[in-house]
Amino acid sequence: MKSTYRVLGLALLVGVLGLLAGCNSGTIAVIDVTPLVGVVPLLVHYDGTSSTPANGISTYTWSFGTDDPDVHAETGKYTYEHAGTYTLRLTVRGADGSTATTSVTVTVKPAVWITDSKLNMVYKLDMQGNEITSFQLPFTEPHGITVGEVGGKTWLFVACKNGGNQRILRIDPSTGKVVQNYSAPAQSPLNLTYQADMQKQLWHVDGLSRKLYRMNPPNMQVYDAYGESYFKATSQHTGNLPFLWKPQGLDWTPEKNAAGYLWYFEGQNRLLYKIKIIPSYDIMSNTQLQVVGDPVNVPIFSASAIDMYDGKLWVVDVNTHAIIEVDPTTGVLTGTKITGFPGAAPAGLEIQH
Repeated sequence: MKSTYRVLGLALLVGVLGLLAGCNSGTIAVIDVTPLVGVVPLLVHYDGTSSTPANGISTYTWSFGTDDPDVHAETGKYTYEHAGTYTLRLTVRGADGSTATTSVTVTVKPAVWITDSKLNMVYKLDMQGNEITSFQLPFTEPHGITVGEVGGKTWLFVACKNGGNQRILRIDPSTGKVVQNYSAPAQSPLNLTYQADMQKQLWHVDGLSRKLYRMNPPNMQVYDAYGESYFKATSQHTGNLPFLWKPQGLDWTPEKNAAGYLWYFEGQNRLLYKIKIIPSYDIMSNTQLQVVGDPVNVPIFSASAIDMYDGKLWVVDVNTHAIIEVDPTTGVLTGTKITGFPGAAPAGLEIQH
């Protein structure tokens, strides 16, 4: 029995020494990432080749702080599609079996897209109004702009009056190339917004027909059109007030386990309406809309577009050439604004996040 104890003791000692050797193996994870801060979508390049021992790393594991799967490679690139703060983590395994982990924080900030109806331009800004990129459109009088998805890719959609030959464009946001252009309903296309949940679709408001359109993003097929009479019949909160007389803004926001809400800004009386989307059973059936709650007065007289971001309403004010933050529950201006951006006649707004 004593010899058995000696063998067990020796095996235990060897195991402990092996663990200690692993702890002292010198395996160190080193991350090189550029950039660490930027606007959405943010492409980062990551590199773990400085990890040591240089000739003894058997496995590299990268996690990005998102729902995407881990990647096993020494180097690579990754695109963060949404604004936020993310932990990018590298775990390396040495040839001796020991591991080491390190991480960095990647900060992705929202991007502000605006159109200019006089210069026929699209600008991408940061939240301070600094220009990141811009491109000129081959069509005139661009107004509404939104970010949406077709075929698993992210695109810009821009509505252009185009001298009466009204168009809705699908644009590559990285190059500014127009990949598709479609005829827009009616003749005065204004605001656009993309519904990302449940039935993915575009919502569009036209200033001449005074109607709100539900559309299919891949081909711009119109599923439904909603005019003032529709809302007067279904929504007591519109009352006898002008509705869809002078559209000055449209945006969509999500709602958990629901199709979300449309936010509509009526320029005739400067009232902000919240509209509940009641989806049909399939995308070819009628979707119902209903104004919920009393409208909120927003005291901006020369608005051209709105966007909801981080619980606040942002309004393009043409006269002051500013994008102004407003409390959507009270209509009170918060004092925060985006100024100093280029252009002559800001017309559309989308805060990508």
